[in-house]
Amino acid sequence: MKYSLSIIASVLLLSGCANQGSRYQGEHLVIPAIEEIKPWQLFQKDENGFRYSMWQAPGERWANTFAVSVYYQQSVDLEARRAELDKPGLESCQGFASTDLPHPKSLAVASRYWQTQCEMSGKVVARMLHLVLQGRESFYHIQKIWKYEPTQAEFEAWQQRFEASFVCNLAAEATDCPSED
Repeated sequence: MKYSLSIIASVLLLSGCANQGSRYQGEHLVIPAIEEIKPWQLFQKDENGFRYSMWQAPGERWANTFAVSVYYQQSVDLEARRAELDKPGLESCQGFASTDLPHPKSLAVASRYWQTQCEMSGKVVARMLHLVLQGRESFYHIQKIWKYEPTQAEFEAWQQRFEASFVCNLAAEATDCPSED
């Protein structure tokens, strides 16, 4: 499986940390390459210690979205962040479920992986996948949002992408970072 070192398909270089074209030798978020989002519209926000990248499917806007947030040099209480992310659904959905999922690659860093589902009048109106990872250098949040009930195949394809995502550190003696090949 092809991997992208850092945030989806581009190498993220921290300002002042890259030296003469070499890759940043610290922590990276690794997410499988996602061909599906290439034609999607990309929105980015880069501020002091925070980077947000969001892709929206053409013609669907918020109904079909993928987003990655990186909070540099921040440590976050993962349970508190999950409660914060689940709060809008708990407050606005008639039926709301937040279900833990096992993540096979998150053993090296603290993580929470879960799905949420919002129902109104007995119909699923939104479904989300969340993966939060607390690395040694930064905090990462990956989310997929559907404002409809995705097909089982679509949901499982995104679930596999999330389960293949992890944090690695190029500076570590033993690293599970993929090679540049």
